[in-house]
Amino acid sequence: MKNENNCYMKFNSEINQYIAGEKFSAALYIPFSPHKFEDIYRADKIIQIVKNTRVIHIGCCDHLPLIEEKISKKRWLHKLLVENTQKCIGIDINQEAIDYVANKLNIKDVYCLDILNDNIDLGKEMWDYVILGELIEHVDNPVDFLQTIRQKFQGKVKKIIITVPNAFTIFHAKYIKKNIECINSDHRYWFSPFTLSKIAAISGFNNCELTYAQTVALPFFKAVIRYLKKKLNIKRYYTANHFYSVILVADF
Repeated sequence: MKNENNCYMKFNSEINQYIAGEKFSAALYIPFSPHKFEDIYRADKIIQIVKNTRVIHIGCCDHLPLIEEKISKKRWLHKLLVENTQKCIGIDINQEAIDYVANKLNIKDVYCLDILNDNIDLGKEMWDYVILGELIEHVDNPVDFLQTIRQKFQGKVKKIIITVPNAFTIFHAKYIKKNIECINSDHRYWFSPFTLSKIAAISGFNNCELTYAQTVALPFFKAVIRYLKKKLNIKRYYTANHFYSVILVADF
């Protein structure tokens, strides 16, 4: 069934018992794509979710050498957030990158802070989302990291958005058959929909919802169909294993 409303998927109550650690199975079989999802770029999907809201973007700078290139392609997430939200604060640990964004790109409200160790003063303002885009796979202990974020922002932010590379894609499957792993060498972890939901739940977040974004390279026939539909401005839908990113939205 096509996901015409671009909705999320949620695990049922039984699977959530395993996520919460209330049940255990050494071989739990989980369907993680109950319907198809719209073919959309990751940054565009996030903008769909947060448009006209108030957001805090952690890890806002991305990789400094790639910022200008991504801006030229309208793919640098922080600029898109600034342009499409009511208010956007950016936080990053890289001082050089923050200086570049503030001074060269003239983007305001960006701060060099260590989210784990520095005090984050948001005053009495209420925010709609904290965004962690392609970040937690780079941290040494994602549960400690997420628990710290929840402790610091609870009562000040309504929801969290976490995006990670999808472990279960047809792109990776073709390399697995050859006994090869293709990975960003700074990544510490691979995440699946279940494991991402589990670390979010362990960290204290609840009401987890999942969606997917950014198709991987498709097989030739599917790529041709995708190209033709794109030219004709027809929406494209795929099962979860065709997408690079898993996107989780959860309540604080």
